[in-house]
Amino acid sequence: MSEPLKSVHVRLSPEAHKVLSAIGDIEDKDNAEMARLILEEVLLGRVHTLMLTAQRYKGLGFSGILRDLEGKAGKG
Repeated sequence: MSEPLKSVHVRLSPEAHKVLSAIGDIEDKDNAEMARLILEEVLLGRVHTLMLTAQRYKGLGFSGILRDLEGKAGKG
């Protein structure tokens, strides 16, 4: 059983709304469902990219550098 979906309200430019409607027509989905699918795809793709980038920076020894520059390292 899947978790209940969370509600989000967004406003789109007229151009983006036309594109969303066109894609929804092609996919035979209403605007809300199509927007949800597109948003999930983009968000999950973006977080995946960020996680990979973080792993690469960590492997290069960059983890903690920003924290050190901000003077937050070693404070507790």
